[in-house]
Amino acid sequence: MNEVPPSRQLPPETIIEIWQIDLETPLNPDIDLDTILSADERRRAERFIFARDASQFKLTRAMLRLGLASYLQERPQNIELATNCHGKPRLAKNPSLHFNVTHSGGLALMAFATLGEVGVDVEAMQRNVEALEIASPNFTKNETAMIARAQTTQEQTRIFLHLWTRKEAMLKAAGCGITRGLDTVDVSLGPVNLVRFSSAPGDIAESCWRVQDLDLIGGYIGAVSAPAGDWSIMLHTVRYEDVVNGRVPGGAS
Repeated sequence: MNEVPPSRQLPPETIIEIWQIDLETPLNPDIDLDTILSADERRRAERFIFARDASQFKLTRAMLRLGLASYLQERPQNIELATNCHGKPRLAKNPSLHFNVTHSGGLALMAFATLGEVGVDVEAMQRNVEALEIASPNFTKNETAMIARAQTTQEQTRIFLHLWTRKEAMLKAAGCGITRGLDTVDVSLGPVNLVRFSSAPGDIAESCWRVQDLDLIGGYIGAVSAPAGDWSIMLHTVRYEDVVNGRVPGGAS
């Protein structure tokens, strides 16, 4: 694919657009994702041991490039990506459009925004998560207590994953990731949290972030975070063919 995808308007500053992508559905065998990916992305795909993991990585990166290309009216393979000092991807040449990407199991999420930095995270529901064992040394006391109060293992897992994805999304939005420490933010208030955060230990300056749960397809839990404000979410289930043919709702011009 060498053409520019159909144009989409940039998200307004009151909207975060999120694409929900099923990585399990096979593509048309005539589609060659390698023509969209960078040389580095193709090399990374080759390092996967299992073909399924390589295929899902390729589709995720190709869909990210197609999404960015449709907003910026560029060829997807011409999109230049860079990273910050903590490894968070960003556009090398267009700071007005922010994005973040995540995947778990067979689902990928991509968030696009112009209101400021954005972070998104998703986790597949798992039956054997040692929720309390992981949370006790890593989460805040309030969060650990929430998990401990749950009556069943399944409920403990659900609460744990909600807390985990909220933390991941917020820390990714802030640009530092979980290396800053999962216990540096408390997201125990519910589906929507406002979090004040210092990006470095001892830093007096604080930023304020809003963290919100996502209503995803069954079996997945996710959250998105961006600077505090009166923004809302547009969540779309998107396929490769939708982007190529301009059928993604909520942004096509």
